[in-house]
Amino acid sequence: MRKSILLLVLSLVLLLTFGINVYGQSKDVSGTTTTTWYSTAKILPLGEGTVFLTYEGIGTTVMDDDAGLFHNATVRTLGAMKIEKGVYNDERGWGVFNLQNGDKVFFTFKFAGQVKPGGIGSGKGTVTFTGGTGKAAGIQGSAELTRTMVRSALEGVGQAYTKGTARYTLP
Repeated sequence: MRKSILLLVLSLVLLLTFGINVYGQSKDVSGTTTTTWYSTAKILPLGEGTVFLTYEGIGTTVMDDDAGLFHNATVRTLGAMKIEKGVYNDERGWGVFNLQNGDKVFFTFKFAGQVKPGGIGSGKGTVTFTGGTGKAAGIQGSAELTRTMVRSALEGVGQAYTKGTARYTLP
């Protein structure tokens, strides 16, 4: 009986010692994502072939492995860019992912690319995770994305999708 109690106590001490160490390690995660978007924009003409555009984008994200922090998350963004002769190099914006569990992840982004008549085009960009709530509090990381803008099914609404890889660390 004494050996059993001693063995139980030793097991608990080892579990607490190594269990706390494993729990305290940060969790590095990587995964591929696809987000579908629709957006509404305000356009301010600046001159021949140049416009300034602000927009609100709303989308849904899935991760290719059907799991992960951003799987089935909704996302909202506000952004702006100057387009000169169909090219933009300075798109910037801010956004929030609303995760399935109710937590949020905040981010900023930068994009560059081109737009053809009818809103069709493509761009490449970087997302930087700037914080979060709940289990996502303290998140750090980024995502590299490719955006494809497609012909819209609705007049006055932009449609697009992004694909990329997100890499982040949770505390």
